[in-house]
Amino acid sequence: MKADLIDIFIEESGDDVYIRLQGTLGFMQLAAVREKIEMLIGGPGKFWFLDLEKVRFVDDEYLQLFLNVLNRIKKKEGTLVLLFDNAENIAYFSKFANIFEIYPSRDAYRRSGLLKQLKLVGATYSKQTGLRLSPGISVFLLILLVGWFLTLFSIIQNQSEEIREQKAQRMELENQKHQMVQEIDELRSMIGPLRHLGLVADSATSRSFENISDWVTYLEMLESRRRGN
Repeated sequence: MKADLIDIFIEESGDDVYIRLQGTLGFMQLAAVREKIEMLIGGPGKFWFLDLEKVRFVDDEYLQLFLNVLNRIKKKEGTLVLLFDNAENIAYFSKFANIFEIYPSRDAYRRSGLLKQLKLVGATYSKQTGLRLSPGISVFLLILLVGWFLTLFSIIQNQSEEIREQKAQRMELENQKHQMVQEIDELRSMIGPLRHLGLVADSATSRSFENISDWVTYLEMLESRRRGN
């Protein structure tokens, strides 16, 4: 849309409000720009992205305007992000570079979220130095890693002990099995001659054997069977 010869584009998406200004802004356009921006920030929204990449400022009063806009947005618990990457505007806002959030694009601002979280916990990242940690965070991570390794070592030791105990129990059971097999073989070898003599009853004669009072009577009964009586 056009507003007093100022090119203003507005796009709203959820909590995001994108405002793009274009042209040369001097004292004559200040009132119109102030009116339009204050009207926009009075509406719904959480993040206001003000694209100034194609704006040329010729009056310092716009700095105060954007400072007032920033304060109003902060009172609403919102965020104002200035978008530009040209050297002229970087120099124009240099006095307040530590106050405004300035990024080349909305994507650059969103990507900065992780870096902000790292800074909050004492970590910084740059292409030249890579990821750098504060001394406190370094000590904390060192303690955390040592604790993790000790825990892992303890778990491995406990598992090794359990494996050794299981092997010992398995060997003991195998020895007991082998011993029982030997004892059974010995009993079979001892019972064999008695069975041939008829001194051990099998399942077919077990009931008759219960009625015999002594071995002599039992032997007489076997002899009688042999003769066919």
